[in-house]
Amino acid sequence: MAYRGRGGRGQPSSASLSRVIPGSLHTFRTCAHNICMVSDFFYPNMGGVESHIYQLSQCLIERGHKVIIVTHAYGNRKGIRYLTNGLKVYYLPLKVMYNQSTATTLFHSLPLLRYIFVRERVTIIHSHSSFSAMAHDALFHAKTMGLQTVFTDHSLFGFADVSSVLTNKLLTVSLCDTNHIICVSYTSKENTVLRAALNPEIVSVIPNAVDPTDFTPDPFRRHDSIITIVVVSRLVYRKGTDLLSGIIPELCQKYPDLKFIIGGEGPKRIILEEVRERYQLHDRVRLLGALEHKDVRNVLVQGHIFLNTSLTEAFCMAIVEAASCGLQVVSTRVGGIPEVLPENLIILYCWADRSPLHEAAAQGRLLALKTLIAQGVNVNLVTINRVSSLHEACLGGHVACAKALLENGAHVNGVTVHGATPLFNACCSGSAACVNVLLEFGAKAQLEVHLASPIHEAVKRGNRECMEILLANNVNIDQEVPHLGTPLYAACTYQRLDCVKKLLELGANVNHGQWLDTPLHAAAKQNSVEIIHLLIDYGANLKCKNAQGQSALDLAAPKSSVEQALLLREGPPALSQLCRLCVRKCLGRNCHKTIHKLYLPDPLEKFLLYQ
Repeated sequence: MAYRGRGGRGQPSSASLSRVIPGSLHTFRTCAHNICMVSDFFYPNMGGVESHIYQLSQCLIERGHKVIIVTHAYGNRKGIRYLTNGLKVYYLPLKVMYNQSTATTLFHSLPLLRYIFVRERVTIIHSHSSFSAMAHDALFHAKTMGLQTVFTDHSLFGFADVSSVLTNKLLTVSLCDTNHIICVSYTSKENTVLRAALNPEIVSVIPNAVDPTDFTPDPFRRHDSIITIVVVSRLVYRKGTDLLSGIIPELCQKYPDLKFIIGGEGPKRIILEEVRERYQLHDRVRLLGALEHKDVRNVLVQGHIFLNTSLTEAFCMAIVEAASCGLQVVSTRVGGIPEVLPENLIILYCWADRSPLHEAAAQGRLLALKTLIAQGVNVNLVTINRVSSLHEACLGGHVACAKALLENGAHVNGVTVHGATPLFNACCSGSAACVNVLLEFGAKAQLEVHLASPIHEAVKRGNRECMEILLANNVNIDQEVPHLGTPLYAACTYQRLDCVKKLLELGANVNHGQWLDTPLHAAAKQNSVEIIHLLIDYGANLKCKNAQGQSALDLAAPKSSVEQALLLREGPPALSQLCRLCVRKCLGRNCHKTIHKLYLPDPLEKFLLYQ
């Protein structure tokens, strides 16, 4: 990102953006260009790429160039809009496929992009981000029209996984005849050159920057009686949200005068909310949600420490903004981050990442796994998220790999940063064989309430066999987890009818759910008529009210099948039903076992067992 101060030293003049004709050394040093910035990522979406495009456009406008921006529509924001200094933005009606990136076929965007390039008399196309399909489309169409092209890469990619291989192939085709490529760090340059098989001479490194007048310290905004850690980031996997969710409870327990302020939005926000709920940290962890760029400085100056937990990063604008605001920056040592700030302004930490043993366990390659163990590889190596090879084997349902690891000393109760054990992962994958092996080697079936609950995970995913194995190993059938309730409540919430039936057969409390919410409330919310009838048959109380004073009938949609079912069952139950409930209550939770010992006639026994 360019510095926006007027007449700033070291800034390129308009001559440096001169038009270069391929195969010629002639330049037009007095030419003002019509530049088109293209990316799927722009306002109102907020992030480093979006901010970079906007600030760079403003700098170029100040230097006499005409700049337009082309992106896809965001909700009702379609057509042409104008921003500061007459910056013109085209919001095109293109379909978003995934993570704000449009679907690409090359041809569906051709009429729109070609029309804009001709109408605006564009001379340079500047595309941004490897993740942006529209950016690649624009490069392709620009080449067919003989326009000059520039591409800025803001991200780092791997070389092994399928996603990276496909993206790297696309980049190789897209950048093969692009006039110039810009990377934001030397690490990013090396990564891009290798991925796209580029000539390093056409790749420049231009680090991002911020305008220091926009990010000034304000010591009076923070409270020195407590230590405040600020995090401003997209809440996604590659930004290390899983790592953040693991260290928050540990730090809060160790330092009573510590608070967190977290700004940003994303699919991983739910993990932070669960951690805050599980450890009752509502007064110490503030989740601000999405922030506009103008509000970032007001958040930063409230803190003492800025924490960045990214797993991969080409540059990271946020740490520059935080340092400019006077915060002590603490960051993971990944990608281009060590290049960004001098050593006296940042503390860097690194970790051991996934090992070959992790990969072998995850892919179920037993021979490779045994070979690595025989070579002396530590079976208890963990990743940044404290994921062990045993976690990986159980998540993939690879029972032979799991058994080999356990026989060689793998920790059977190892916990990841978000509280998952190998047993939890086995229940997640639905591998009853893995569950049995883990229990044989001493896995704890009943865990502390703050850890991820295996039985709840089995119920959520409808893995009935895993659930039954856990219950046979004395797991509390009515264990209540703050954010999920009891297993029966979770089964009703996720509409797992088989699990609901089995839990009720095994004596689960039909009226115990999540605090004052009963399983019947959950079934009513999910419009599950069959589950509602089943719960009422087992004695669910229709008059129970939740914390808002609502019964299950109050939660049912008007004139719905759920409302009709509840109204039909509102009257007093039949005498036979009352007798069945009374007998089962007298026999207790193990009535499904003791009824057989009463030597009752078969019809009566089946009636009591709901058969």
